[in-house]
Amino acid sequence: MDLHDAIEGLYRAFSICPLPSYTDPCLHCHSTDDEAKLHSLPLRELGTAELRDYAADALLVWGGVSDFKHFLPRIFELFVAADDPGLVLIDPEILFSKFRHGQWLTWPEGEQSAVRTFLMALWARVLRNPPEEGDIMDVESWLCTIAQAEDDLGPYLNLWIEDPSLSASFALSALLLSGGVLDSGKSNRNAFWSDREVQYVQVRKWVGSAQVVQRVQQARAETDDPKAADEFDAALGILSSKIGESLD
Repeated sequence: MDLHDAIEGLYRAFSICPLPSYTDPCLHCHSTDDEAKLHSLPLRELGTAELRDYAADALLVWGGVSDFKHFLPRIFELFVAADDPGLVLIDPEILFSKFRHGQWLTWPEGEQSAVRTFLMALWARVLRNPPEEGDIMDVESWLCTIAQAEDDLGPYLNLWIEDPSLSASFALSALLLSGGVLDSGKSNRNAFWSDREVQYVQVRKWVGSAQVVQRVQQARAETDDPKAADEFDAALGILSSKIGESLD
């Protein structure tokens, strides 16, 4: 599904969640003026200036699940529109952990479906537009971000391995070349994996699997671009050096 359509799906699914007259922030952390910003504009017109503080503290020291559901479509619409969400909103990993804190897998089926459709559409966009070297967000960060919400990354990894596009191949080589996923230690990995160890191990095992090796080999065989060939060769070299190590 197109990401725009998925956002609209969030608006439809959560349209039944009204804005309460007061969202109950911790007044040691925020002021009543901060809370008033949430009521200053219609939902679709709220911007990062109105929602940044709430997005950071929602479900922790500001409001509950019903409030979060009301603002959820607009917050994630702003997220996908930002070139660097971490600068204009909050760290993506923190934002997506709100789903877990809100126990979204217990929500009504229609709401769960809308959230998962959004997550899958977001991941599909990442595969179509893998980050380039120097970008603040990298492929590992995207995986870690989704892992803050999802207990099982299998469907996302399956979508990746089944995507025949060159961009998906570059996303895979980028993970191998710039991430620490295949390293045995924890020093090079995204720090936000610390709360999602099971999901991290799932990614490590997948990256070291035969199907990933075959996927990179196929991408190498199909390219006639010398620069791309060099990148795939480097990725295969990393796989070759790490494949014999334990990925448990």
